[in-house]
Amino acid sequence: MRVTVVGSGTVAPALERRQSCVAAEYGGELIVFDLGSGALRGMLRAGLDPLEVDRVFLTHFHPDHTVDLPALLFTARYGSESPRTRPLYVCGPEPFAAFWKALRDAWGEWISGDYLEVAELPHNGGTLELPGGPLSWGPVTHRPESVGYRLSGDRGAFVYTGDTSYGEPVVELARGAHTLLAECSFPDGSPVESHLTPSGVAAIAAEAGVRRLVLTHLYPQVDTPELPERVRAAGFDGEIVVASDGMTFEV
Repeated sequence: MRVTVVGSGTVAPALERRQSCVAAEYGGELIVFDLGSGALRGMLRAGLDPLEVDRVFLTHFHPDHTVDLPALLFTARYGSESPRTRPLYVCGPEPFAAFWKALRDAWGEWISGDYLEVAELPHNGGTLELPGGPLSWGPVTHRPESVGYRLSGDRGAFVYTGDTSYGEPVVELARGAHTLLAECSFPDGSPVESHLTPSGVAAIAAEAGVRRLVLTHLYPQVDTPELPERVRAAGFDGEIVVASDGMTFEV
């Protein structure tokens, strides 16, 4: 499994960090989690073709995680010389059906196509069998609809939290994973509700027993050279990586 951090930033504009987007090459498919602003260009910059995306999974509906979804769907319909025929799966947690209806009401046929397979995922969790193995999801504490995702491969599991605060559900989702890609939005000295700080993300990683922790969704206040040491001092002694746009790693 090869994972690319397409966007590691937030709603705060930053030249070096696009908004949230993660891509996984998994079982011969290109799977994308979240599509914040700049995601399509970020994929191209990372050597990934947006026209080759097979599946999209959203963690929640904030614009910095979804605004490039219409752009991707518009591209899928009109961005190549030959019409798309293979399926494009687009999924999100309850109430995704209402979110999707709003997009369709706004954009209509421009984001539609016979190849689209749209599904709403139960918020309380579940599992899909993909060509590469199971994908599971479960609730996290941010928005009422928020979920995190877990891809399980032969060599270990990859977990993406989306936006969250500390809680037992996200610890369980990450338990025993090889790599945890987790938000770390604000410093411990100025926390913001429903987001993680260095101590919160360290607690999740340590309690879940993950091997590698990759920090993403970084606001400027926490995005300093001292960040890894602050996470380590809070109690996680595994590998710590600060995400950058275009970073790739194997799981």
